[in-house]
Amino acid sequence: MPEDAAHRPKVIIITGTSGSGRKSVATQLSADLGIPYVRPYTTRAIRPGEQNGAHYHFVSDAEFQAMADRQEFCQSARLERGSYGIAERELAEALEQRGAALMVVNWQGVQAFRNRYGPQAIRVFLYVTKEDIRLREEREGAPPEVVEEYLRNYSEQVVHKKESDYLLQNIDPAATLAKIKVFLQDRI
Repeated sequence: MPEDAAHRPKVIIITGTSGSGRKSVATQLSADLGIPYVRPYTTRAIRPGEQNGAHYHFVSDAEFQAMADRQEFCQSARLERGSYGIAERELAEALEQRGAALMVVNWQGVQAFRNRYGPQAIRVFLYVTKEDIRLREEREGAPPEVVEEYLRNYSEQVVHKKESDYLLQNIDPAATLAKIKVFLQDRI
């Protein structure tokens, strides 16, 4: 890697299928590596067990639209359950603080950050089987409509695994974290 590329900010993107444990892995990876996790803003309803600021920044549709109108998002997407966006200011602060940032986005977000950062956007794709999604989400008390949405969108999401830099089936989260750390060792 050329010297100047070694000092460019790294954006570590955890992506994959809904229900694959992306946010849990990202949160733990952030804590273990000391890389700031940039939490998305969302308009979707808060679920049991979630906390504003810990899982997402939960905002109203009007607040989200106002932020979008002020061009505060460097990436945003509209999904079935709501809008999601990564705040430019929070990403810039994370990159300034550590020279790296970690985030969870869907495949559209991966494309946006890959276009913006090129190879400095490191893409890690996590997936599980459809049956694993059903079991995990039901065990966590997810509403049935969320489980069905995840299963319905699975094929559309998993097809993007070929666009990743590192692909993992997240069967054992501790093992997944260890493997990602090894993969990132020489990249950040």
